[in-house]
Amino acid sequence: MIIGEIKRYLRDDGILKVSRSLKENHYRIYQVREALMRRLEREPTTGEMAAEMGISIEELVMTMESGAEVESLHKTIYQGEGTEISLMDKLPEKENRQEKALDRIFLEEILGTLEAKERRLIYMRYFQNMTQMEIAHEFGVSQVQVSRMEKRILRSLQESAEKK
Repeated sequence: MIIGEIKRYLRDDGILKVSRSLKENHYRIYQVREALMRRLEREPTTGEMAAEMGISIEELVMTMESGAEVESLHKTIYQGEGTEISLMDKLPEKENRQEKALDRIFLEEILGTLEAKERRLIYMRYFQNMTQMEIAHEFGVSQVQVSRMEKRILRSLQESAEKK
């Protein structure tokens, strides 16, 4: 009995609570839409439905949206090959300017500890997206030497970052 009451409560009232007037207007919109479809023999526009009901288009749209089903951010919108993409995964992250500025300050500080040649290598590799071969040609050394230098530099940067 309790489960039945909970199901009835959610079915009748929905997950989000809306005012009684919105519920009543939502039902009236449905009826007006059906009547206009029969009369016009096509889908009525929001302007036609608002005029028929004697309300503004904004109020009509708000009322129609109040009756829409609620979507979960965790709802799976794609599933394939063992991966799932939820609605939340598709939302863009807001840019945190303060965090970005702090990262920039920290990066400048930590790169300042490098020698000029090391700083140039990191700049070319990570800011100009050059390959190790291109850098090797620029420095007049082998690709293996560039790889070793890069590894050594990144290890020292990591150790410096851990100390801070």
